[in-house]
Amino acid sequence: MKFAFICVYLRPLLRGWRYHKYLEAVTLAGSHAKGTDLKDSDVDIFLRLSPDAPGPLSAMQTSLADHLHGHIRNVAVRIMFEGHFIDLVPARGNILWQARFNTSLKTDIDKQIRYVRNSGLIDEILALKIWRRRHALRFPSFLMELATIHARPKDFPALLRFLATDFPTTRLLDPANSNNVVSDLLTEVEKLRIARRARLSLWGKWGLPTDFEEQRRR
Repeated sequence: MKFAFICVYLRPLLRGWRYHKYLEAVTLAGSHAKGTDLKDSDVDIFLRLSPDAPGPLSAMQTSLADHLHGHIRNVAVRIMFEGHFIDLVPARGNILWQARFNTSLKTDIDKQIRYVRNSGLIDEILALKIWRRRHALRFPSFLMELATIHARPKDFPALLRFLATDFPTTRLLDPANSNNVVSDLLTEVEKLRIARRARLSLWGKWGLPTDFEEQRRR
């Protein structure tokens, strides 16, 4: 779905929003901006509001959800258009509201996009997204991208080996704000579930033992 087409749909809807007069920019974000989108990936739209926009960030997010009859998904408000999910991310400047953690988050969406697009690992990230979907794992997209870039795998089995071994204990930080520990988006149980699934995939598809299994056999 073309970003320009979405904007044609969004503009009249946003005009009635109480914070519309503070809206400085509407830009494409997320996987579609990074080049890591699958055919049916959600579309992320960043709504940058003026630093002068009044009131708490949580109120801006709630106001947008109420105005568009959407529902809140952590930093975004999700709506449906033409059979596609669109996630609208309102922010005052570069500060977002994280409803899941009831706290604000400072970042730089443009810097995140450049960091992923310039990684040279788009194909590996796409393969990992397909693997995540196939195994129905909770694994946030930005965290998957950071994990892949951190591992810098020579091939997909090498990426799975990283997930199977080092991933659960690796701290992965937002390249736009080192105080934002992106790996904390998952619980320890969720990280171990990913690691276990990666081990099973290595054994089942390629018959390759991880370091963990090699040590157990010794």
